[in-house]
Amino acid sequence: MNGKRWFVDVVIPFRRWDAWTAESTHAALELKPPCQRVTLVPDAPLAATDWEAIRRMPGAERVREMPSGPLNPGSKRNVAMADSEADIFGFVDADARAWPDWLARGLPHFADEAIAIVGGPNLTPPEDDVRQKACGDVMASPLGMGAAYIRHAPVSAREVAELPTCNMLARNRPGLRFRPELDTSEDMAFCELAHRMGYRVRYDPAVRVFHHRRRLGRSFWRQFCDYGVYQGRRAAWKWLWRAAPLAFVLYLAALAGAWLVWPAGWRLWLLPLGGYALVIGAESLRLARGHPRGLATAMAFPCAHIAYGWGYLRGWLGRFRA
Repeated sequence: MNGKRWFVDVVIPFRRWDAWTAESTHAALELKPPCQRVTLVPDAPLAATDWEAIRRMPGAERVREMPSGPLNPGSKRNVAMADSEADIFGFVDADARAWPDWLARGLPHFADEAIAIVGGPNLTPPEDDVRQKACGDVMASPLGMGAAYIRHAPVSAREVAELPTCNMLARNRPGLRFRPELDTSEDMAFCELAHRMGYRVRYDPAVRVFHHRRRLGRSFWRQFCDYGVYQGRRAAWKWLWRAAPLAFVLYLAALAGAWLVWPAGWRLWLLPLGGYALVIGAESLRLARGHPRGLATAMAFPCAHIAYGWGYLRGWLGRFRA
């Protein structure tokens, strides 16, 4: 760390206290080296029983709460950042827990004054159930997340365009704040702002957190649909690859019409779908690594692709209604 002792404030935004928030707070208090403060940003003041649970944690005197009202996560982080004396903010989600060496691995990067943001992969916890791990498999695969899969799987250290706020260390710089109007993808906009201010964003595979996954079903569908909406709103030719799931959705929609136009050619129409199933099946077996969740992972892939593609279409069309 170049001999400097950083004042680190770990910020955890959440709606209400629960078991995962307690887990995230406990992990923040056990970091080595320790952070100087943990700021909890709930909607409303914590109950007395919640504070009793916090006070039983080692280092509980470093915890403060800043009730924000029902704000989105980016706005809650801005509440914690306002007029703060911290040098570095550590951002983790309430359903994530930092590894004990999170700061030891991440802080040395800030010896380079050009680096404003540091992060690494957020990994699926070993205790998550099969439906959660299947969704984690999709997110750790290039077939599920494209180039963003490195957010969920360790790869080599590199400069990146963006990182998620479930695993992020950021300098406290005037003007480097979250866009309060964004309910999702505020982390992407935050990193874009850092780049515009002349800073770099650094990915280090050793800067790790565990992040509980959504379960395969409605919540997972909504998550990927939200991803698609955001990308559709900022669609551009240079990011055309991000529209690939939309092409899959349009293909599926065209199957019905193709059946009416040329029913005798159904084998030809289904060839792309068969190829897709083979590729997804092979990737699901690779990701499952012999565990009996390969079928769940194979189901999670089309769920993610269709949800994202549908969201992308909605986001893109929304640009013309605005």
